[in-house]
Amino acid sequence: MAILMAIEQWRPYLQNEEFIIRTDQRSLVHLDDQHLSTPWQQKAFTKLLGLRYKICYRPGATNSAADALS
Repeated sequence: MAILMAIEQWRPYLQNEEFIIRTDQRSLVHLDDQHLSTPWQQKAFTKLLGLRYKICYRPGATNSAADALS
């Protein structure tokens, strides 16, 4: 949800170049490979279409920003 809200807010700046999403949630690395079964998932995933992004997993200990929030 946080990724979708950030993309919605910053979309004009993100749509021109590839950007990296760093997360401490290992399951998000496979976001593009998931089967979208609910209408909410389909609607949420359409917000990512057309953007060039890469999701990188960083454990909480090495991801200081995520570690500070938790």
